[in-house]
Amino acid sequence: RITSLAMFQDGYHAHTYASGSRYEGNWKDGKKHGKGTYVYVGGGRYIGEFALDKRHGRGRYIYPDGDIYEGDFASGRREGKGKYTYAKGEEYDGDWLADRMHGLGKYKYVTGKTYTGTWHEDTPHGKGQLRDGDMVFDIVYDKGVVVSQTPARKAAAEGPSDPLGWLATTFACGSISNVCNGERQTMRK
Repeated sequence: RITSLAMFQDGYHAHTYASGSRYEGNWKDGKKHGKGTYVYVGGGRYIGEFALDKRHGRGRYIYPDGDIYEGDFASGRREGKGKYTYAKGEEYDGDWLADRMHGLGKYKYVTGKTYTGTWHEDTPHGKGQLRDGDMVFDIVYDKGVVVSQTPARKAAAEGPSDPLGWLATTFACGSISNVCNGERQTMRK
């Protein structure tokens, strides 16, 4: 049994912590650094890049409840571009900041509706579009509350290559939270 992580030479090693969690991957100066897999005692699992003992770079985190985040990490947090898939069937694909949906993103509800727009700290805030089947609504949110909405119109077909590209050029900076049928939805942080 290794008693000090500083004993690890640079390179590839496996280590089981006293808590029961386990890391297998690259080490540098006694710290997780490079590619590796960390299995948490509570059932979560991270497969990806590390820097100075933290999740940093591209990776995939599988939560004990079956939710999955795949994307960028910075200093242990979801940050940059990423996709969060909920075990219940919903998903968010877009920008992250400090472990929160923040910036441009698309949320797909289990009902089939999609909201594409700006987010601020897990909440729709600013301009976006809600699609329900072949109908589309332009919506403006203020901290998750709808402040204006256009009447429904037939949706044009989405472009196959970049579903968020049209929004990036259409909307300036803003934000959006998850409101569905006038009710605020709580999302995992």
